[in-house]
Amino acid sequence: MKLFSKSLPELLQMARGNGAGSQLARNGIGSLALKVSDTLFSFLVAVTLARALGADGYGDYSYVYALVSVLAIPAQFGLPNLLVRETAKALAKQEWGLIQGVWRWAGKMTSLLAVILILGTGAVAIVWGKSFNPGQLSAMFWGLILMPLIAFGELRGAALRGLHRVVEGQIPEQAILPGLFFIFVLAAAIVFPKMDMTPATAMALQVAAAGIAFAIGAWLLWRATPTEVRDASPLYEGRAWLASTLPLAFIGGMQLINRRLSILVLGFFVDSSQVGIFRVADQMALLINVGLQAMNLAIAPQFAHLYAIGNKERLQKLVTASSRIVFFLTFIVVTFLMLFGKPFLRIVFGEEFAPAYVPLVILAIGQLVNALTGSVAVLLNMTGHEQATAQGMTISAIANVVLNLILVPLWGSNGAALASAVTFTTWNIILWIAVHKKLQINSMAFDLFGWDATTKETD
Repeated sequence: MKLFSKSLPELLQMARGNGAGSQLARNGIGSLALKVSDTLFSFLVAVTLARALGADGYGDYSYVYALVSVLAIPAQFGLPNLLVRETAKALAKQEWGLIQGVWRWAGKMTSLLAVILILGTGAVAIVWGKSFNPGQLSAMFWGLILMPLIAFGELRGAALRGLHRVVEGQIPEQAILPGLFFIFVLAAAIVFPKMDMTPATAMALQVAAAGIAFAIGAWLLWRATPTEVRDASPLYEGRAWLASTLPLAFIGGMQLINRRLSILVLGFFVDSSQVGIFRVADQMALLINVGLQAMNLAIAPQFAHLYAIGNKERLQKLVTASSRIVFFLTFIVVTFLMLFGKPFLRIVFGEEFAPAYVPLVILAIGQLVNALTGSVAVLLNMTGHEQATAQGMTISAIANVVLNLILVPLWGSNGAALASAVTFTTWNIILWIAVHKKLQINSMAFDLFGWDATTKETD
């Protein structure tokens, strides 16, 4: 606790200054506030939809949303991480043409991939439509519209974060989209109380919220873009960018597949109510991961910058401080959910979703390990070691598939949660070891094995 009590006040004190550390602190606090906003609104949407749709309807909506999220992976093709890294590097060197070039190149790639995926998925839905129930099939139409909005929104947010507009880069997706979605869902329930909410209605409302959020985000990027970038002729390094996007796309794909796979496998083996129960547990588990995700968004450009200038000592201090803050926040949330999760589920979601407590506890334990090891994937990706991340993701993804196929038919939503928790633990430990081998950095919140790079430099 002594370490925690030092880290949090130091961060708040840093935020009051004017230097680079103060900017980082403000980004961290702003990112945390936005992530809390996103989680809160997403939670409120989950409560409203779960009560309006019931376990079966919410399961159908969750299943389609998982499919759409997976389809957005190849449309993004690892480009958001590339944009953050390349924009931050080019901005530091004032290579304005490269910023213009990588933005245009990423936009063209995403446009092409989105069109291919929409046409291909539409054809599959027509040919194998009997594989979906009516609720899932009607929601899929709106899901295909949502998919490119997700992909382009990620690109625009990445461009803003690369310009060191970390907070602005998150506002559309973390605040505007979930906030509008909640307002739309709540308004539909209040204004049209007799209208039966369906998975398709919910997905259509999400598309409307995403469209407005994207337009606002596009304006934020236009306003933040330096005049030098707007006036520059684009320079392209297509081969180098493509070589980087391949492992980054694989990493992003494995991350999202690891996250959505359990819902997809549940939808195949069990009824929609089990999918809905697991989705509620998974949504609650998002509360646990708020600190880590917010911190990752804030510190990613700083990781790239410090590594580029070779300041390993400062990099280690940044990694350690951020890991300790994240672990402290995560520990608080996990403790609350384990103690009060069951009555909370009954009161908020309804008795129908009370069985979500067991998978919630299992997921909470996995998330605690996730927080303990720190920002391992971001650290590797921002320092050019995305191949190591891809290798760790591959191993964990294989484990995830095998575990889900074994455990879901046996234990349903509990088995899906156990598979996810084991996967979290596996890939975090693998990447934690990779960070030490590749960077001589200890990403864990506590230096349990004497791996801190700053102590080694004094030997």
